[in-house]
Amino acid sequence: MRALVVVEHAWSWHDASALALQFGASLARADSPAELTFLEYLSDHPGAFDCGGPWLGGFRAPQGAWLWNDGLPVQSFGWKPFRPAQSIVFESALMMSGIDGPDGRWLDAFTDPDAGVSTRSALLAWTTFDDCDGDDVPDVLEIAANPALDGNHDGRLDSCTPPNPADLNGDGRIDAADLAALLNAWGTPDASADIDRDGSVGATDLTILLNAWTGP
Repeated sequence: MRALVVVEHAWSWHDASALALQFGASLARADSPAELTFLEYLSDHPGAFDCGGPWLGGFRAPQGAWLWNDGLPVQSFGWKPFRPAQSIVFESALMMSGIDGPDGRWLDAFTDPDAGVSTRSALLAWTTFDDCDGDDVPDVLEIAANPALDGNHDGRLDSCTPPNPADLNGDGRIDAADLAALLNAWGTPDASADIDRDGSVGATDLTILLNAWTGP
């Protein structure tokens, strides 16, 4: 799975790498011209080439060799003409080249936007990911793009989370409103408040509700 991520402000290669790890991914790599062409296709999106292009997973430590973030060597086929050009004294990283649009090649840039070409995009890659709704998009990426999809902030899409039976009013929280509904039905067979489905609203239902309490 590959995806383009565009953020609001210019960021460093290390920032992009950290976000990728947070999403259970890594910065993307290309081992063949065909893979690079696919990354070029993904990069054809507004914001991807604001000043610089998306960060890739290639990195060179000071005085070091060009390596992908998994330690394998970066191949030579993807370099823009006359690149690499940055001093080997400083760390640098790979970035898709092109200001007006992708040209299917990469160049070397200093990792900090204050020290070189800045960008606000990156190409991420997953080997495995959670996709509870089966749409081939990592759930964590969907939530990052639209936090409302995880209203209870448990890290899962709400659409994939079975409703809690203690959430009597269905608002995604177990709080005073649910407690009031349970107490109003106390001692009755009201199915809307009979959490344990034993035919009566009582102490067991109250215990379940309090154990599931989210407040405030």
